[in-house]
Amino acid sequence: MRAALTVALVAIVMVAVAGLYFYGPLKILTSISRSNTSSQGCSDPDSISSHIYNPYRLTIIKSCITASGTVDKVIQENDGDLHLRLRLDPAYTSLTNSANDQYQYGDLVVEIICVNPATQLDAEPSCQNYTNQITIPQEAQHITVTGPYVLDTEHNNWAEIHPVYTLKIDASTGTTVHITSETLNINYPDGSTDGWLGPSPRSHVEYVTVTGGEQFTDTLSLYSTSPNSEQITSITTTTPGFSIVSISPSTPVTFGPGDSLTITLTIQSPNSSYDGSIEVRIVTA
Repeated sequence: MRAALTVALVAIVMVAVAGLYFYGPLKILTSISRSNTSSQGCSDPDSISSHIYNPYRLTIIKSCITASGTVDKVIQENDGDLHLRLRLDPAYTSLTNSANDQYQYGDLVVEIICVNPATQLDAEPSCQNYTNQITIPQEAQHITVTGPYVLDTEHNNWAEIHPVYTLKIDASTGTTVHITSETLNINYPDGSTDGWLGPSPRSHVEYVTVTGGEQFTDTLSLYSTSPNSEQITSITTTTPGFSIVSISPSTPVTFGPGDSLTITLTIQSPNSSYDGSIEVRIVTA
C-alpha cells in the first residue's frame, strides 16, 4: 500500500450460554485494476539473471517490470534466495493470479537471489562469483521493485518478480487507520439482548492497520441456536467515517435451524486517521 503497514490478526472465540459465537479475521482488500507496470530503467547490469537457480522453471511473461507494494513476509529459502510476499498497491493488483491467491495469500512473490549461503547442494553453483547487492527490506515496509515478471512452473504457476534487479524502500506517507476491537450489536425484534445469534452487544479484540481510505474485509462467523429458520435483514456499521461497501452473501441472509454461516463484509475506511473500535450493527427479522 502507500504506507508501511503492519497487519496483525487476533481472534477470540466467544462462548455464551446460548451457544458458540465467533468471528473471523479482518484483512486488507484492494480493488482489482489495470496494472501500471513501468519498464523505464529496466536493466540487468550485474547479470543477476545468470545466477538464478534452475531458471528453466520460470516462464518469462515480461522481461522487466516495476511494481510497488508493502512487504507482508520475508522468507529465507534453501537455495539461498530471499522470498518476499509483496502486497501490491492498487495500480499493480492485476499482476497476481489465482495461484497467488491460493498459495501466497494474494501477494506477488518477489525473489532476491543469492542473499544467503545455499543449504540445498544443487543450488550452490548458481551463486558462485556473485554477491548480492540488493537492499533487504523488512516486513511492513513499502518498496518499489524492478525485475522480470515470470510464472513459476514448479509452484503452481504463481506470478513473481524473479530476480529483483533493483529495490527501493519508500518513505512512509499518508494517514493511518488502526482498529483495536470490534463490537457486534444485534437488534432483535422483541428488544432482547440475548437471542438466536447470542448476546448483544459483545466485543472481541481485532487488530488491523491500513492506510486511510483503503478497504478491508471483516469475516463474521455466526451460529444460530434457534430450532426455526431465522433471518438477518441488514448489516451496517455505525462508526463515523466507515461504511460497508458489500456483503457476501447479500442481505437478507437466512439461517436454517441450527445453521452456522460465514458473512464477509467489505468495509471502507475513512481518509482521516483513526485509532479505536468499530461497531457492526445487525438487524434480525
